[in-house]
Amino acid sequence: MEIDTQLLFPSLVWSTLFDDRVSFNARLLDLANQMRSRDPVGVANTNVEGWQSPNVLQNLDEFQEMNLRIMQLCQSIAESQKFLPNMIYRHQAWVNISPPGASNEIHHHPNCHFSGVYYVSLQAPECGSIFFRDPRVASMMLTYPVSEQTYFTANRKRMCPEEGRMYVFPSWLEHGVEVNRSDRDRVSISFNVLATPQ
Repeated sequence: MEIDTQLLFPSLVWSTLFDDRVSFNARLLDLANQMRSRDPVGVANTNVEGWQSPNVLQNLDEFQEMNLRIMQLCQSIAESQKFLPNMIYRHQAWVNISPPGASNEIHHHPNCHFSGVYYVSLQAPECGSIFFRDPRVASMMLTYPVSEQTYFTANRKRMCPEEGRMYVFPSWLEHGVEVNRSDRDRVSISFNVLATPQ
């Protein structure tokens, strides 16, 4: 008997690894530490025992190259998903510095199309992974009697952090970040992107 499997309403996560990540990240790490030095308190959102900058990177000349890469990748993803042509893309971005013991609570980003994270500096895998919770409410009603989790039976999926890697995902997809169990800071840049008609 032949069984045909169809994917219905998939939750996509896209990723890319920058070729020039070593030199690019060295500059970003310096900029991130400068921001924290100027504002040691930062802002409190979903970060637990970590530091987060205000959502201002999109307005800062020193982050112009990072902003350009975010926008290029998200526009390419939007085009691949048949977004209307001639859309205007806007974004907000911020720095996360998560020392040992820090994490991020499960959350989502309303009123955006894409969200993402770019990893600047970390010690993998102890630094903690980003994870995504199954958005299907019905999946919480019953557990499957399986010997190992599959894409169908899992109620959360982890994405391993890697210096120079960017993950992009739908903003409605709930996500969090595991506790940093390494002995150094996990530094990343997060962002939200919105596409609007001209």
